[in-house]
Order: sequence, then C-alpha cells, then structure tokens
Amino acid sequence: MKILKAQEMAQIDRQAIEGFGIPSLLLMEKAGLSVVEAIRREFPDARKVLVVAGRGNNGGDGLVVARHLHLLGYSVGYVLALGEELKGDALLQYKLLKNLGLEPLKEVDFTKYELVVDAIFGTGFEPPVRGQAVKWIEAINRSGLPVVSVDIPSGLSADSGRLFEPSVRANATVTFQFPKLCHFLHLASKSCGRLYVANIGIPAWLAQGINRELITKANLPERPPDAHKGKMGHVLLIGGSTGKTGAVIMSAKASTRAGAGLVSVGIPEDLNPIIEASLVEEMSIPLKGKGRLSEEAVSQVLELQERFSALGVGMGMDRYEEGRKVIRGLIEGVEKPLLIDADGLNNLADAGVELLKERQGRITVLTPHVGEFERLSGLEKSYIQENLTDCAVEFAVKYGCYVVLKSSRTALATPEGRVFLSVRGTPAMAKGGVGDVLSGILTALLGRGMETEEALKLGLLLHGIAGEVATTKSHRESLKATDLIEALPLAYNLIEHEAFEPSFSYLP
Repeated sequence: MKILKAQEMAQIDRQAIEGFGIPSLLLMEKAGLSVVEAIRREFPDARKVLVVAGRGNNGGDGLVVARHLHLLGYSVGYVLALGEELKGDALLQYKLLKNLGLEPLKEVDFTKYELVVDAIFGTGFEPPVRGQAVKWIEAINRSGLPVVSVDIPSGLSADSGRLFEPSVRANATVTFQFPKLCHFLHLASKSCGRLYVANIGIPAWLAQGINRELITKANLPERPPDAHKGKMGHVLLIGGSTGKTGAVIMSAKASTRAGAGLVSVGIPEDLNPIIEASLVEEMSIPLKGKGRLSEEAVSQVLELQERFSALGVGMGMDRYEEGRKVIRGLIEGVEKPLLIDADGLNNLADAGVELLKERQGRITVLTPHVGEFERLSGLEKSYIQENLTDCAVEFAVKYGCYVVLKSSRTALATPEGRVFLSVRGTPAMAKGGVGDVLSGILTALLGRGMETEEALKLGLLLHGIAGEVATTKSHRESLKATDLIEALPLAYNLIEHEAFEPSFSYLP
C-alpha cells in the first residue's frame, strides 16, 4: 500500500474531484461514514459522543460523523472549535445538522460523554498549533475519554514522525484512501492508536507514481524440484573480533535458516577455533588477522569471491584504523552483492562514504541503525528518526546503494528512489544481536539470485514476523536474538500463506 505525504494527498484529491468529476461532497460523506463504521467496531459500547470540529474539510468530515451517529440513535454533541466561519462542503454539513435540530455547543462538559471524535485539523495542517485550538486539544487529552481522530490526530504533521506539542493522543485514527507517514513513524504513530484505512472512492491508481510504500507482503524465492545446495546460494559472512564472535555466528545461523544452500564464515585466524566449535551446518574460513581482521584478509577474500553468490561484512568486526582499509578493499574489489553492517558501517564512515561511488553498477546494501546512519550521513539522530524514509532514500540515490535504515520502523530505500517501510516486529526485539540476525537473513536472500529489492523486502518481513512469532512463544523481556532464528520457519509459512495479522484495518 502506498504511503502519502500531505501535498501528494491534496493533489490526488484534486485529480479525483476536478479530473474525474467525483463530487467533493460525496468524498466527505464517505469519509464520515467510514469514521462511524470504525467507531462502531472499535467502541461498540460508546453511545454518547462529542465531536470537536474545525472549520475546514476535516471539520466537515466530523460534522458528517455527528449527523450519522445522531440518525443511528447516539447521543451526540458537537462543538466548532475554531468558530463558525465555515465554507464550502463543511458549511453545508453544518446547515444539515442545524436542519436536524442539532445546534453547536457553547460550553462542553466532557464528563457527559463516552467518546470524543477529533476533527480539528487534517493532513493539510502544518504544526505547531496556535490560538484557540490549543485549549481544545489540551482539553481532549485531559478528558481521559477514548478518542477517534479523523485522518490524523490534530496537531501532528502528516509528513513526519515528530511528536508536535500540543497534539491529540488518539486511541484510533481513521485515514482516507492512503495512510500518511505520521501513521507509521514513531513517535507520532504512537499518538494515532489503532489505524483504519478507509476506501472513500478515490481511484487507487492515482497514486501509482508515488515511490513510497508499506511492505505488506513479499515474494518467496523459488526452490525447483532439481534444486541442490550449490544452486541455493553460497554466502560468505565476514566479521568477528575478540569478544565479538557471537555476532557473525548469529548471522551465519540466520543465513542457513533463511534458505542459503551453503554458508561460510570468514573470521580472524586465531578466532577460528571458537567459530568451529559454534557452527554445525556452516563452514569457516580463517582469514589473516589476530583478534581482528587485517588488511591482508582482503586479498584472501577477493581470491575466493567467485565461490560465493553474496557477501556480508561487519558483524562483530570492531572499529579500528586497519578496519577502514579492510572495508575500502572489499568495497573496491568485491564484484558480488555486498552487504555492509555494524562495524563495517562505522569503518566506512571513518574511511569516507564517498567510497561507495566506487561500486557503481554493483549491488551494495547498507544496514545501519540510526546511530550508524548518523555517522554515515552527518544528520542528527532526532531528524533521522522523524524523517526515516526521506533520509534513507536521499542517501541511497546519492551513493547508488540500497539502504536498510533500522529504527522502531525500518525503511528500505533503493538507488532508483523507491522506499519501502516495514512496521513488523515488536519492542521485544530491542536486544543485541537482532540486527546481526537480519544481516544474515538478507545476505542469504541476496545470494539466492532474487531481484535485490524483492530479496530485501522479503528479508525485512521475515525478520519482523519472526520477532512477533518468537515473542508469543516467550515473553517480551526474555526474547533473545537467537529466538528469531528458530522462528524463521513459521515466519516463512505465515508469509507464504499471507496468514499474519495486518498492521492496520482496512475499511472497504
């Protein structure tokens, strides 16, 4: 499903109304009815509803809600939070309510209601909130009542994960036709509550030019009847250092579970006994280095690279001066798909990201978390978190690589300017090693010969759903990274049969 920004949604609205002749009043009516449906699903016992409406189209949607709830026998009150200077469709909705004998409230006692509908500001609003809207938003939040927001919680920006103050804290949000970035990016998405995406009759293909999308499904790689291990990809995972061998071990085991035919681990030669004792299905390759990889290891890898279908580097590698030379050598010399993670990214940041331009025409995947991306990009953490998709895609286009930017959400950006957002997973996955597992999964899928974009989308979905599955079998406090590896088979089954719970509710 496409994810839109405010201007994109406004343009699509105009195309639907002016280009196809769909009456704006019809769209408003369908929007309001969708909110009513969400209220009846989410809060079936709430019969006393207060609608707090602004003066624009969002307020008009709220007035439609008030009218239909009234006609359904609900006890409904409504207030015009920004005054009675309405126009257009919102004014017509106001007149309809008055014709039904429903006058706006002059004073509001929240204790008389069981639910609030927030319809003050919509996607076109640009924070911060000023004027009399401040008192209404603060009053809604103080009321302690459950809140349903129309389109977005009032006070937020549709285009950002930033939590603006003041803004409504909703228990549920009903957005129209397409979700917006604030519905998925933290911290803003935490204020949206349960998300409903309502079809209000705008042709979905009007958004086909939008290069921003939610990952809701993925294609699995083929495994033909005549498959053998040599055809299923042989991946090489390079990393490890004294005290950090576990990272590359977890990556290797995740690669095997993700479907790689063969998995090898490149490790500093003095650490090889540790790796040998920890691996069963996977193989090890001792590389030059004592406690950490030396620059000499690069020539070893390049001599062997034809044996492999994809390489991953950086897991547990450590950050050190010679590590910069290792990363430089691999970036320049590896012809196969190359994934760079963890300290591989830190060494790249120290060596200079302009190195990535050396890999034009070759597949390069970076998998930074926000802190690593801060070092790579020079941007501040808070800005990255609030603008996750924009930051990822700008970097990917500039340096001709794929970026898997990890936070509480994960953005996958392509060199062509497309960006996909994964919202799967649970807070229980905030544990060391979870990123190493993801790197192993992604490297395995890159080595299977799938289209890069499809491999990365599948990997993110697998990783997130495996985390969800593992949490149900454990406890959120007790989950460990290796639990995800063991949950991968069930995650594959759920994806294959599209049997996992969606991340939002769709109202047709």
